[in-house]
Amino acid sequence: MRSIDLAHPLQPVTVEPSCRRLMILVWLERQPLAFVPVSLALHQREVSVDQLQAAILSALGGDLWQVVLGQQIEQQALPTPHLPPFSVVVCTRDRPESLARCLASLQHLDYPGYEVVVVDNASRDQATAAVVERAGVRYVYEPRPGLDWARNRGWNEAMYDLIAYTDDDVVVDHGWLRGLAHSFADPEVAATTGLILPLELETEAQLLFETYGGMHKGFKRICFRRPDLPEAQMIAAHMTGVGANMAFRRTALAHVGGFDTALDVGTPSGGGGDLDMFHRIMVAGLPLCYEPRALVWHQHRRDQPGLRRQIENNGRSFGAYLLKIWQTQTVPRGVTLRFAYAWVFRYLLPQVGRSLLRKSNLPFWLTLAELRGALDAPRAYRMTYAHDRQLRSGMKVAL
Repeated sequence: MRSIDLAHPLQPVTVEPSCRRLMILVWLERQPLAFVPVSLALHQREVSVDQLQAAILSALGGDLWQVVLGQQIEQQALPTPHLPPFSVVVCTRDRPESLARCLASLQHLDYPGYEVVVVDNASRDQATAAVVERAGVRYVYEPRPGLDWARNRGWNEAMYDLIAYTDDDVVVDHGWLRGLAHSFADPEVAATTGLILPLELETEAQLLFETYGGMHKGFKRICFRRPDLPEAQMIAAHMTGVGANMAFRRTALAHVGGFDTALDVGTPSGGGGDLDMFHRIMVAGLPLCYEPRALVWHQHRRDQPGLRRQIENNGRSFGAYLLKIWQTQTVPRGVTLRFAYAWVFRYLLPQVGRSLLRKSNLPFWLTLAELRGALDAPRAYRMTYAHDRQLRSGMKVAL
């Protein structure tokens, strides 16, 4: 993995002889432009300028490449936005090694004012608290299991009015908060998501996850405003971002009532709390923007069993998310029904069929995992809200 800034002349890149493919993040100043693969010959030790130029040209397109190299237009200097303070919330449970790496990256942010709040979501030992103590950041313990309990505790404990969330398996880019600040420079923006790229692509499972779709939503800033959105697009909240890289104004979180504690990791739903929040933000008429300048790097699952569980949870949690929309009628039920039908019968089942017939680059076990999760969603939906009611009543519950 390398980064290249097109504001500077290209230079050859040295690679390990065992490397067969190099992934390059191409920037122009603070703006990420593309994630470019470069195929390598056996035992190749260096990627030449010509080879880099050809790969970047192929990814970006000739017109943009000529603009960048020939400087045919003058770059308009972006005004330095106001840099308001952020509260960065990291929710974690029993992953001290990943957490230590995340906190180390947060200590090197290029930003003048921010705090870090670690919410320990019922870890089973003191290893998490020890990591936080060594990092010298705030520690909060949330005894109720469930990621959305931890997220709510985080924004209620936060010092500042802009709350940024990332996960313990993430390494943040040093310009992450500046990217978020750029988005929030528009006072109407209530929420922002950002670009998520793989921290490494070293195993077959990690490559499969990227082939499956990964986490990034592209390199173009997009704002989602209710007057411009069809109702079906408000359901498709997965197109707006991912919970590992999201930020909100405190007023927006309060307006929609915070995160739904019945959803996401640590509950029978297995996820969906971030999508539910994005959906409710849009339904409330609050602008949500995707800002690729706010970049983080995610540690994908390294093994196939872990990837299978993740994809199955994705199917289960997305189904539970759709069932909540059906139940609460935040969009008309006819729209939700058509969306769910298209997801299952026009996406999941054909995808399984293509992989079964070996007409897809995705293995059968992987596509089947999401379908299995989707079919389990009704059971998970009933269980997750029953579990949440018990937890709120003070009863002891076990997952």
